Amino acid sequence: MRVFTIYATNFLLASALGVVFVFFEDVQTTFDLTDLEVGLIAGAGFGAAFVVQLVLAPMADRGRTGPLAVIALLAGILGLVGFGFGTSVLALAVGRSLSGVGMGLFTMLARKTLIGLDASGGGAKLGLLLSTGVAGFITGPLIGAAFEPLGFEAPFIIVGIALAVVGTPATLAILGSEIAVAPVNYSDLGALIRRPKMQAAMIVQLIVFGYIGIFNSTVDRFLTDLGASTQMVAVVILFVGAPLLVMPRFAGVLAEARGGAVVMLPALLILLPAMFGYGAVSSVGFAIVFGLLHGSGESFASVSAQVLVLEVTGAERAAVGSALLDAAGLFAATVAAFSAPIAYGAVGQTLFTLAGGVGVVLAGAAALRVRSAWD
Repeated sequence: MRVFTIYATNFLLASALGVVFVFFEDVQTTFDLTDLEVGLIAGAGFGAAFVVQLVLAPMADRGRTGPLAVIALLAGILGLVGFGFGTSVLALAVGRSLSGVGMGLFTMLARKTLIGLDASGGGAKLGLLLSTGVAGFITGPLIGAAFEPLGFEAPFIIVGIALAVVGTPATLAILGSEIAVAPVNYSDLGALIRRPKMQAAMIVQLIVFGYIGIFNSTVDRFLTDLGASTQMVAVVILFVGAPLLVMPRFAGVLAEARGGAVVMLPALLILLPAMFGYGAVSSVGFAIVFGLLHGSGESFASVSAQVLVLEVTGAERAAVGSALLDAAGLFAATVAAFSAPIAYGAVGQTLFTLAGGVGVVLAGAAALRVRSAWD
């Protein structure tokens, strides 16, 4: 039951970010926001999570997970309130930032807690955690679309109440869990970054989260241009996330058995074509097809990168390794979410084709770092 509340809270914190997906177009129209302002709001959550994970990760590996879990829960709840009732760019950006802090910090703590004293079996746990997070992301838009008739604030209030109810026992579960600890400090960050396996995993995370940032900030506008309604946008996101509901646990087990790098690089051959596909589609139906490909590739690429990091860090430094991996991804997501609305406004769907090209270059760099580690 204690473990269930951790997964459930991860689901709800992801829902808090996902609810916003179907409202970006509405928010831009309602408040007459520029593409730059939409990018600022979309990127704020990723940027905040990036900072908080790097700053606080050593504390988690030293065993101070309880206070950090309280901060994560409060930030998640306040973020929902801030975005739901915000009426200015600043208020919306602050709300999005707090949601990012809650999600980023809690995910790091959840990984540390679930791994516990021994890294063995961590692949399946990390995969299941990813699945619950994705389930939240794709359920969030459905919640937003379902309760939109009751008012813009309604879905944020509902998710916030659920988060408070479920997140409290999850925080207590983290506080009472046994974890592997180590005298970690900020120098460990630099030492890990110099490891070729760590570099390869971080590069793959750049690809995965860069695409998440692009999709996050443009999916409503992109699908609306293809003729989708608010409800249809939510349905498409459900299809995109469907593979991530069932594949990550299997991907984690496979990566732990065969090696993170062995699974990680082939996964990119599934993920990268999805971006080129988005750039060429002319209907919502084809967007769904490439979305399924996107979700499948992301399932294996993301979890195998996490397993590769765990191979380097062990259970003792799992939080720092997790923070570095997510920091790379969140940096990419922040830049992508901030710039993608502007780029989409300028070049339209060609944005996805360009993103696919960047991904090919980065995939090559990751392969070189893996080869260096094997040599």
